[in-house]
Amino acid sequence: MSTLTKVFVVLLAFLSIALTPMIISFTAKTQRWKENYEAAQENKRIAETNLRNLIASNAAELASTRDTITALRADLSDLQQELQRKQNEVAELKAAQSQSASEKSGVEAINRGLLALLQVAQGDADEYRAQRDDLENRGIELERRNIDLNDRVNELTAQVAVLVEQKRQFEQQINILRTENEKLASALRRPGVGGALEAAPGAALPGVSAETPVAASAIRGKVLDIEGNRVTISVGSADGVKKGMVFVIHRDGEYVGDVKVSHVAPDQSAGRLIQSRLQPSPEDLVTDAVSIASSR
Repeated sequence: MSTLTKVFVVLLAFLSIALTPMIISFTAKTQRWKENYEAAQENKRIAETNLRNLIASNAAELASTRDTITALRADLSDLQQELQRKQNEVAELKAAQSQSASEKSGVEAINRGLLALLQVAQGDADEYRAQRDDLENRGIELERRNIDLNDRVNELTAQVAVLVEQKRQFEQQINILRTENEKLASALRRPGVGGALEAAPGAALPGVSAETPVAASAIRGKVLDIEGNRVTISVGSADGVKKGMVFVIHRDGEYVGDVKVSHVAPDQSAGRLIQSRLQPSPEDLVTDAVSIASSR
């Protein structure tokens, strides 16, 4: 039942109560006033009962409405608090999003810086790699030239040894000629002319010393052991071997390689294989390079 209807019913009840005496009076004046009066009284009681019932119903409904309003106000307060919490959470999320965006920008800037550094490092690495390759090529070229120079030095050393041997032979011949000259002068009782003889120009090679030590006589031995580029031979200082001497390794009259002595013991020596045509093996024969060059 709506509020308007309830008001209308209340007004109707009041009008009924107010008009009932008038109706009774009017009815009494007309006809059958007693019956009308009783009927009016009955209607009055009924109207009063309906009014009381209506007032009680309205009071109950009003109390229920008040309870509903109170409950709705409580719910509204809860909803307002929940809305405030949600607004706070949204503000916090926005702040976190802003901070994340700032951190993301910082990380992106750092990444760009690192990428630039990486590119620079790669450029430096490429440059260093090119320099290393150039140095390796130069090292290979220098090593090749060093090998060629060693070969040339060995060749010149052999030539010097030959010249030294020729000088020694010339000196022996000069001494023989001097002796014969003195004998002839003594026999003829004339002053000897051998003293006027001088060494042939360049025979003594003043200021020239052999790169490789020269032995008084040929030194021969054999290979004892091979370990990588290191070769051990069976002759040592007791046989006249000196550090820096070069020995030729040969097998059945075939050239195998050259070894330069770096360590000398009384009964054996060891050195580095400086060049080779074949792989040396134990029992290969060795002969000092100077004696071989002199014999040629």
